[in-house]
Amino acid sequence: MSSYLTATFRSLRHRAYRLYFTGQIVSTVGTWAQKVAQAWLILELTGSGTLLGVTVGLQQAPTLFLTPWAGIIADRIDRRLMLLWTNWAAAVPAAGMGVLVLVDRATVPAIMLLAVLIGVVEAFDKPVRHTFAADIVPDEDVTNAVALNATMFNAGKVLGPAAAGIAIGSVGVAATFLFNVFSFLIMVVALIRIRGDEIRPRDLRPKERGALRTGVAYARRTPVIATALVLMTVTGLVAYEWNTAVPLLAREFSAKPEMIGYFFAAMGAGAIVGSLSLAGILVAAPRTFLASGTVFAVVLGVVSLAPTTWMALMGMFVLGAVATTFRALATSLVQMESDPAVRGRMVSLLIMAINGTSPISGPLIGWMSETYGARVAIGVGAGVSLVAAGACWRYLARAAPSRMAGFRSSAPRRTYV
Repeated sequence: MSSYLTATFRSLRHRAYRLYFTGQIVSTVGTWAQKVAQAWLILELTGSGTLLGVTVGLQQAPTLFLTPWAGIIADRIDRRLMLLWTNWAAAVPAAGMGVLVLVDRATVPAIMLLAVLIGVVEAFDKPVRHTFAADIVPDEDVTNAVALNATMFNAGKVLGPAAAGIAIGSVGVAATFLFNVFSFLIMVVALIRIRGDEIRPRDLRPKERGALRTGVAYARRTPVIATALVLMTVTGLVAYEWNTAVPLLAREFSAKPEMIGYFFAAMGAGAIVGSLSLAGILVAAPRTFLASGTVFAVVLGVVSLAPTTWMALMGMFVLGAVATTFRALATSLVQMESDPAVRGRMVSLLIMAINGTSPISGPLIGWMSETYGARVAIGVGAGVSLVAAGACWRYLARAAPSRMAGFRSSAPRRTYV
């Protein structure tokens, strides 16, 4: 048991990662609390699932257009410095939302504008946030650090929505936004305390012409990376839109704000259990990734059929465990397959695949939920995801048969050209 725990939490042996992990927990709680508060505010003001989806889509639109360039920047500059700037910047629109609610001036256009500003900051923050862990742990701990990051992220998904649901019903929605401001400041302190000698040196690439085009070409000629990007793009378009789907599904069971928090918390709790259970044994291999994608689609379909609140919450728990494993494997696989010189660009493409699809998936899922019901929207996403997973199995079996021979990682050492 002790050896399993040691393996599960081995990345925490490194002081820099402990600081980063701790700061991220607080920041992620604040971020998820704000997501719930923002969704609740839009639904209270409009009652429209479509407008909720549009707001989510607007917030993620910068991810679609800016994240590839942010990945190039992440490959060129000090990533800790970039994280410091993005955390300071993210506190501004969060404070703006809190103040607008406090003075009773919150309107849908204002919320949408601030959501876009948050999205701009997130577009630059996500590539470096996902790759910074690899800069502060040795190569053998990268997959473990990614799994623990998923645990941290989903701990925030439990605590943040639960806290938001309670706060909205007791002290008001403004306090939720202002807590998020405080959480960014905690992250800034954690980053400042990381010493320069605790960050692995890397070759900061000078500005080069066609850097984005070169990165895309690298992904296209690497079958495993290409497969991961395609499958995550499809699931991002039809399924991985929790900020729209979960509140709308929760409201089919109850109109109380606490119910949204319960659904997010159930999903987050499952994600914590799943990521902690697998952190010590998770292997980033193509077959493992595709298997997790197949299971994800099946479980999503089961959730769409849940007849009662308790069965839906149980389904969300299992979905959380499967979804976080699916995403963690995609992140690990892309990073392990990538040369360090292009890792920022590869992760930015992955983030664009998952989150950059929201300008389409948010309004689409919102409209389908409003027209046919959230269950139908989720069920359609499950069916499309299952077909996509099957197609990816078939492609990779032909394009890279040696990589599909087993469940052990055999990522080759790549040289970037």
